[in-house]
Amino acid sequence: MDFFDEDDPHDPPTSEEPTRSSRTGAHHPHGGAPATKQQARLRQAGLLLGAIVLLVLIVIAFRGCLEARKDRSFENYVSDLSSITAENEQLSTSFFDRLDGKGGDSPGDVSFQTEVDGDTGTAQGLLARAQGLDAPDDIKGAQEQIELAFELRHDALEGISAQLAGLSAGGDQAVKAEKAIYTQMKVLSASDILYARGKDQIEQALEDNEIAVEGGVPDSSFLPESPDFLDPDVTAAAFGGVAGAGSTASDATCKDDGETHGLGLVDGSTLLQPSGTALVNGSTIAAAAGDDEIEVAVQNQGTADESDISVEVSSDSGISESGTIDQIAAGETQTVKLPLQPAPKAGETVTLDVSVATVPCEQVADNNEASFTVTF
Repeated sequence: MDFFDEDDPHDPPTSEEPTRSSRTGAHHPHGGAPATKQQARLRQAGLLLGAIVLLVLIVIAFRGCLEARKDRSFENYVSDLSSITAENEQLSTSFFDRLDGKGGDSPGDVSFQTEVDGDTGTAQGLLARAQGLDAPDDIKGAQEQIELAFELRHDALEGISAQLAGLSAGGDQAVKAEKAIYTQMKVLSASDILYARGKDQIEQALEDNEIAVEGGVPDSSFLPESPDFLDPDVTAAAFGGVAGAGSTASDATCKDDGETHGLGLVDGSTLLQPSGTALVNGSTIAAAAGDDEIEVAVQNQGTADESDISVEVSSDSGISESGTIDQIAAGETQTVKLPLQPAPKAGETVTLDVSVATVPCEQVADNNEASFTVTF
């Protein structure tokens, strides 16, 4: 071919300018119509609405989880508390049954001290469990009341246990121990009141949160309704066996000593003073003018020396006095003077009840009490 020949007429013509269709196709490869601003806004609004709905669902689910968790925390708390109160009821029942002689041991048994010490240990365990309760924030105040209630119950049993030896010793020690034990009964009553307050607060929190717990919040009390141990006479009678004859904690030191033990009032040797008028058990005596005290004669009728002997006088007119004989040798007679206060009025007839406490290992206490009718 000649170098200067013209191009082949069949070769496609070249053109540097793109066709219209290719230009438009570069912007819309799929051939769709261009989006308007309104359509873009609609798509944005749809996405925003979807996000809001998703957020609301997440919040609802989160709140549901929190509420379920709160419900479980209350349910677990009440369940754990119910377990503790059930054991507290068993402890209370066994303690007071023992006082009443239904538990196998009576206050006069050597094992009574050991049993009460065991009760104190059980109460300590219940206190520790109460302090370990995982209380929801809504009832932190109620939890404090619950803890204090169980603390008082432990302290009261510990206090009673500490007084049993003194109760067995007789004399002033027994009088002081009896009063101290009665005080502990009031402490137990206070613990019941505190628990009731805490229970009310828990129930209110459950109501406020619309939470229903199966079985409800358990009751818990330590003192029985009957007999009434807030009556000092009831408490004294219940614990009286500790100081009486039989095998008490103190008896363990004297029951095998080979001695006899016992005290008695000497009939006819108890005098009204200052007149010196002798009093005879069961008789009616006219007091002399100015008589304002009684001199009680106590005889050690055993073969062993005794100590800390309590002597008391009381009357239907309100007289209530006591005194102590520090030491009394075997076979010896000693006296103790007690004032008659409030002083009887002239012409008034009163019955004076005189008693001397029993001592450990004393087997006969019939002559430890006497009554004198006196006209002033």
